[in-house]
Order: sequence, then C-alpha cells, then structure tokens
Amino acid sequence: MKYGLCSTMADEIKELSGLPREQQEFVLENLSHDYSPIEIDGNMYMIPQEVNDLIDNLASQVNELRFGKEIH
Repeated sequence: MKYGLCSTMADEIKELSGLPREQQEFVLENLSHDYSPIEIDGNMYMIPQEVNDLIDNLASQVNELRFGKEIH
C-alpha cells in the first residue's frame, strides 16, 4: 500500500482498513507522534516527519536532475 497525500480523513481510514490488524494498531499507536508511515518492500515503518520531508526533498531533486533542471 502506498501512502501519499490523502484528500480526506475518510480516505486515510479507508487505506488503514486495508492493512492487517497488527499494522493498523502500529499506525494508530503512532498517530499521537509526528511520524509518517512509509512502505518499503511490503513492510510498514513509521518515520519522523523530518525524515519523510528529507526523502520527499531528495526525490524532488532526483526528478529535477532527471529532467535537467538546476537544483538550488
């Protein structure tokens, strides 16, 4: 399951309902913290939001390099 930006809480709950119970509990327990879920090779991990922002930033930079744009 890929996590991206969900438009509504209902979308997030729908995505969560597709996870096995153990993963649902893991995600829900960590909601009170500033963590974001990430899936790697079919495994769910909760990472700090700052790390998630870093990953997003690096992915953007890779895409900019791929398309020949300058990185600032």
